Amino acid sequence: MNRLVVTFARYDARLLFIAILAIGIFARVWEFGSLPSGLNPDEASIGVESYYIYKFGMDRNGMSYPVHLISWGSGQNALYAYLLIPFVALQGINAISVRLPVLLSGILSLPLIFIAGNRLLGRKFALVAMFFMAISPWHIVNSRWAVESNIMPFFFLAGFTTLLMSNPKNWWFLVSFVFFALCLYGYGTAYVGVPVFLLLVIPVLVYSKRMSALQTVTGLIVFSLMAVPIVLFIAVNTLHLDTLRLGLVTIPRLPVEARYETMAAVFGENPLKAMGENAAIMFRVLWAQEDGFPWNFVAPFGYFYKFTFPLAIIGFFLTIPFKRLRENRVEHWFLFSWVAASLVIGLLHPVNLTRINLIFSPLLLCIAILIVKLDKHNALILPITLLVFSVSFIRFNQAYHGDDYRRRASGIFNDGIIPAIEYASGKSKAFICFTEQRYSLYIYVLLTQQVHPSEYLGQLEWIDPLDPADPARSPRALKNYRFRLSDCLEDPNSVYILTLKEEPPVSDIEYKGRKFEKFMVYLPK
Repeated sequence: MNRLVVTFARYDARLLFIAILAIGIFARVWEFGSLPSGLNPDEASIGVESYYIYKFGMDRNGMSYPVHLISWGSGQNALYAYLLIPFVALQGINAISVRLPVLLSGILSLPLIFIAGNRLLGRKFALVAMFFMAISPWHIVNSRWAVESNIMPFFFLAGFTTLLMSNPKNWWFLVSFVFFALCLYGYGTAYVGVPVFLLLVIPVLVYSKRMSALQTVTGLIVFSLMAVPIVLFIAVNTLHLDTLRLGLVTIPRLPVEARYETMAAVFGENPLKAMGENAAIMFRVLWAQEDGFPWNFVAPFGYFYKFTFPLAIIGFFLTIPFKRLRENRVEHWFLFSWVAASLVIGLLHPVNLTRINLIFSPLLLCIAILIVKLDKHNALILPITLLVFSVSFIRFNQAYHGDDYRRRASGIFNDGIIPAIEYASGKSKAFICFTEQRYSLYIYVLLTQQVHPSEYLGQLEWIDPLDPADPARSPRALKNYRFRLSDCLEDPNSVYILTLKEEPPVSDIEYKGRKFEKFMVYLPK
């Protein structure tokens, strides 16, 4: 009889796993590529970099196989660009190809968090944690557009999961250290988060005999070797050294101050004051579950349905080893260390929902810990919780796929700019002049025209001086494309690509206009 019950429970768990996975996949692929419509400038940038590295062996700034991209000037992490190469090689640069790696990472995160949850507290907890990630607004939104930072939580989760699977008799620890090293190339906050996490967990792994001394040394050697290029990048830019070239690989010196310097409290005049201000910002972001950047969240749902941060705090305290470590599960310490490392990031940097993205997966696990523990005392807790979150999930999808969010996202993601450039370029060889109401539109010119860097790098003139406080740069001209309207006034044949609220600056010329979503192309008749 007991064997029959166990068999049924396993069968039931498999069905629940498949159902949750199906829900998670559906939420991520429904209207994928068209919602959000268009391409964000950072998405276009990473697509251009990936295609240029594939096609020309260099990024758009002429750097051969860089370990970190110069991008707009203050840098852009390179891991996503390299992961993207096979997709743009096969499909070119478009919304679907650029977003596919982050979509796949979002889907793969679901079985990963199940495995991690099963190692932490068993199958029921694993299914609850997987369900929370499957319906998390943060995870759904971030699985559908391709800013390069969105890939880092996946690699950290992969490292965390394989670390949980490690023991003295297997090699999962080595895979784990590889994933953690890759995080350093995924997003700059990993420069802090990963070392802090490893400093917290490695002594416990050795003390609890979960990892031998030989394994520890081997893992650290692998991690250190993989980290050398990014450490050199930090050294070059912090010490203001020249660009390094190691064969085909480039360690670039950025033309403006690196973002990790402009934002980190340790580089300021009063680090303690800055850390206090950063802590207040972090608390407001985590409590309010929004940051003012509409591409990061869907109002009013936040990263996990507004009302959940107090639950996460309680769940986090349940991971703290108040007793001696040998009397507590080592896995709880892993989860505690993950949250602690994320909080250190928030102390050193003024965060938004992107910069603090390392914390959301462990927060979901903390909420799941609380719910499963309460379920042991009252059998109604779990079904009521799942019902409330399911209703919230349905309402979130209605809002995310609704007309209001579509309109907002369409403007944020410059919907229509790519076909507008293609249309204008096919109609005229005169100056094609861009609105100054949107920043860095030159990236879409590189995306559509795919000009070799040698054709423009020596001729670039930037509109504004290189101001470290404003690292996003725009060129004044790129071949026959102009990004300052005043440069086009004397040519009556100039074509204008403007927002819907603008008119061509030359009033005595008759134009034919054609609309492309959020943009108008004006051709002189």
